[in-house]
Amino acid sequence: MKQKFVGNGRIGIYYLIALFSFAAFVLLLLGATSATAEDYDLPPREDASTTPVGVEPVQATGQGARVHLQAHFSQSWPWDAMHWQEDLWLKVQWLDDKGNWQDVDGWQGTLDAIEHAEDWMGMKELWLADAHLGTGPYRWQVFDKHDDHLITTSDEFYLPSKSGELMAVDMMLEP
Repeated sequence: MKQKFVGNGRIGIYYLIALFSFAAFVLLLLGATSATAEDYDLPPREDASTTPVGVEPVQATGQGARVHLQAHFSQSWPWDAMHWQEDLWLKVQWLDDKGNWQDVDGWQGTLDAIEHAEDWMGMKELWLADAHLGTGPYRWQVFDKHDDHLITTSDEFYLPSKSGELMAVDMMLEP
C-alpha cells in the first residue's frame, strides 16, 4: 500500500510541475503578445546629416501606421532551391537629399508569412510612428541571403499619410 501511495504522490508532483510550467508559459506568451505601438519606433539612421527633412527619431505615441510588403512569387519560382524564409532577405531603403539610397536600420529581415490565393504571396509588415507619416521616397529590396544577389526592387513609395492607415506595396519575385 505504501508503494502505491508513493507512486501516486509522484504522479501528483509531476502533474503540479506540468501545471505550473503551463501557467508560466501562458503568462510569458501573454506578455510577449501584449506589445503595443508604443514598443516600436522607426529605427535611427547612422548619419543625422542625411536624415530626410522633418524625420527625426521619436518615441511612439500609440498611434502610427503600417506598411505591408506583398511579394508575389512567379509561377517559375524555384521552390526546391529557394525557401521563402530561409533564402530571402528584405530591406527598406530611403532616398536622402543627395540622391543616395540609404538602408533603414531595423527595417530588414525575412518574410513574416506566406499564403496562397491567386498565387503564392509572402508578407512583411512594418509599423511607423506618426512623425514619419507621408515621408519618402522609400523602396523595398529582396536579396538572395546566401550571396547578396539582388532579386528585385520595388517601385518607390511614400509612407502612409494618416495615422491608422495600412498601405500595401506589391512586387513580383522572379528567379
